[in-house]
Amino acid sequence: MNLFRKLFKALHQQNVRYLVVGGVAANLHGIERATGDIDLVVDLEPDNVARFLKTAEELGLAPKIPVNLEDFADGDKRRAWREDKGMIVFSLFDPKHPYFLVDVLTEPPIDFGKAYEDRLTVDFGGIPVSTASINDLIDMKKETGRPQDEADVYHLRMILEGDKDE
Repeated sequence: MNLFRKLFKALHQQNVRYLVVGGVAANLHGIERATGDIDLVVDLEPDNVARFLKTAEELGLAPKIPVNLEDFADGDKRRAWREDKGMIVFSLFDPKHPYFLVDVLTEPPIDFGKAYEDRLTVDFGGIPVSTASINDLIDMKKETGRPQDEADVYHLRMILEGDKDE
């Protein structure tokens, strides 16, 4: 949890526009399940990407593949990664804590601007964390076809239905 806190604090301090998606987002919405990484959608506007990369560098995060961290800022390289290699996420790790993974989507699967407006901000030990809304998370998870994501969709829908009863 300390590494999560450090990441979220650094993103907040650098004013990075991002959304937590994936298993950690499901956790932040109240679903208990184990996850091994943090999945992020980052606003790919150049100044925001620069702030994100500065944050990653300051935290000592490094790409899992043999490329430079700065390569993520190049839209043509991200497109080539997706089209030529099927690379949906740009995985970063902390060499001091190699089990700590941050997966950044190479292309937002949703309209980032709208999703950012609809986000849920969760207090994580005094740090605001931007999380995709339940509806956006459901839309993203429905597309994967993975059993864990199907289970998350079921539980997220149950949360939405519970909110209607209140």
